[in-house]
Amino acid sequence: MKGKSDTFCDSDEIDRLTHRLLRRQRILFWGEMGIGKSSLALQLLAKLGGFAGHCQLLQLDPGSAPFGIPGTVCRAWRTPDGLAWSDCQALCTLDSARFRLPLVLAARRLLVIAENREEQGPLLIDPPGVVRGVGGAELLIALAESCGVDAVVAMRREGREDARLPLAVELASLGVDLVPVTASAAARHPARLERLKNRTRLWDLWLQASQEQVFDLDSLLVLGTPPPFDIVSAWAGRQAALLSGSGQTLAVGEILRLDQGRVTLRMRSCLAGNPAILLVRDSGRDGAGRLATLPPVGKPQAATRLPVEMSPPALGQTAGTAPLSSHLGSAWATLVGGVFGDPLLHVRLRQKKISLFFDLGDPSRLVARVAHQVKCVFLSHAHLDHIGGFLWFLRSRIGAFPPCRIFGPAETIKRLESFIGAITWDRIEASGPVFEVSEIDGDILRRARLQPGRAKQELPVLPIRNGIILAEEDYTIRGVICDHHTPSIAYSCEFRQEIKVHKERLAAAGLAPGPWLGRLKQCVAAATPEANIELPDGSRVRAGQLIRELLIIRPGKKLVYVTDLTDSPENHRKITELARSAHTLFCEIAFIEADRDKALATQHLTTLAAIRIARDAGVERLAPFHFSKRYERAPGAIYHELLAAAGPVQILG
Repeated sequence: MKGKSDTFCDSDEIDRLTHRLLRRQRILFWGEMGIGKSSLALQLLAKLGGFAGHCQLLQLDPGSAPFGIPGTVCRAWRTPDGLAWSDCQALCTLDSARFRLPLVLAARRLLVIAENREEQGPLLIDPPGVVRGVGGAELLIALAESCGVDAVVAMRREGREDARLPLAVELASLGVDLVPVTASAAARHPARLERLKNRTRLWDLWLQASQEQVFDLDSLLVLGTPPPFDIVSAWAGRQAALLSGSGQTLAVGEILRLDQGRVTLRMRSCLAGNPAILLVRDSGRDGAGRLATLPPVGKPQAATRLPVEMSPPALGQTAGTAPLSSHLGSAWATLVGGVFGDPLLHVRLRQKKISLFFDLGDPSRLVARVAHQVKCVFLSHAHLDHIGGFLWFLRSRIGAFPPCRIFGPAETIKRLESFIGAITWDRIEASGPVFEVSEIDGDILRRARLQPGRAKQELPVLPIRNGIILAEEDYTIRGVICDHHTPSIAYSCEFRQEIKVHKERLAAAGLAPGPWLGRLKQCVAAATPEANIELPDGSRVRAGQLIRELLIIRPGKKLVYVTDLTDSPENHRKITELARSAHTLFCEIAFIEADRDKALATQHLTTLAAIRIARDAGVERLAPFHFSKRYERAPGAIYHELLAAAGPVQILG
């Protein structure tokens, strides 16, 4: 339900919008949940149809659908008898990290069906109310491009005409007719219980004319989010759909039971084809009989204080060690595979929804939404355990994502080009992921732009000054080349200083927060204490005085990532200088000192070699990783040596 009534606008406003949109063919409605977006779309469906002869609506909100089958998207139009809908396409989940790409693909299938109808006229597109953050931006851009949108009706709350529209920058970048609309005063965000009741009502209505049907699972490919087959009780009450081999939805129903490889469903009797796939959704009847999203079965929820974006899925007993994390103020840094897994350090900028990867080992503990937000990848070298996750990363970034920058040693461009070239890219059109790859070669960066289906584009060579390979607003990256039979890059990431407002002093001074605090922080970043800042009362005060009185300024922390290098004097010197005064040093420790001969033979570090670097560099924390599997049953041997020699260095683990 999108509001207190089915009427969004009065007749004059509807007439104005109708004439504004009459010559548009693909109209996207954009607004948060509960703002009246669907109600307005339904009103305009009838009005535009009266002028244009025919008008269709793509209902793309599977979670809070105003009509149709919950968990599906469909095509609708007006008839003399009221609203008609058909061609439902089932989605396996409403998980915000997983449903966006399937939703866009389903929208494209509906678009083809709509275009194949003989009637021509405007097409209205009503998506979910996901309008914030990266998820909202991805959905907006993907739908606009996939559906050929030429107008967007963008909605905002009453009394906020001067406020920015949700994702205003992304909306402006579409280059289409943007129609701002103020929501009705009656529009409100429905409570969770209200959404559950409406969803259940639609579901029960759909199942009224259903009957039981039995299918042999040996003849079907089971996809989606099914419970474990050995927990048969978890199957009852779940939503499911039967699909054709090409992915078209043939029927939607409810699982009644799973028994000895046969599944019984309650669904409409008529099938439009031979089912090849059983799509099991992550929703079904809860304890009160309502249609709700169901929690995972047989997987305990991981207890963690990490941000949601950083939290790995629950791990089984044989999954290896837990991820190892360090909090660096403005960022979290997590070794995804723990101390024995493949090297992959995930650095998450907490306020920016930006991630950085250092190496690309086994990514199986990560969800796809993490890959969507990775801005840069820093590869140490190309051994399989450091680059094997590139195929997952490549696949996860298919879609409308900005270019990702990748840094590595010499020949990185050729290697990634070979990865990409080994795959047939005949179905992605312009949606192939884009990578700007830089090779660290002495004091220069050799660069190229890679995209599946496109020829490699050489980019201008850039100089490296003071070891800096990348300088961004929030962080600076340095890299040094170490020896490991092959060149291996060690990296440092220095975050900008942290600036916070002393709220008690602000209140004591009788000053209200406002944009002036942002300008004051800019003066800190630009080192312009002589600038004048206009306060809310109109007075002007020197920035330097306000900085001393109101701001708390802490230097930015430094993270260093070091892996796969021999214990040589030259490597020791390079890493010690790179890690000078670092907050956290993520450093490989493959062997204990008693196995030093194995460390020398494989060109890895021992416990004492790493501790010497940490102490000489004056680091605060040492996060050891990349342990040899020979210690998997007794990792205490490594920690015992580290703790005995650590001195003032804190050992994480």
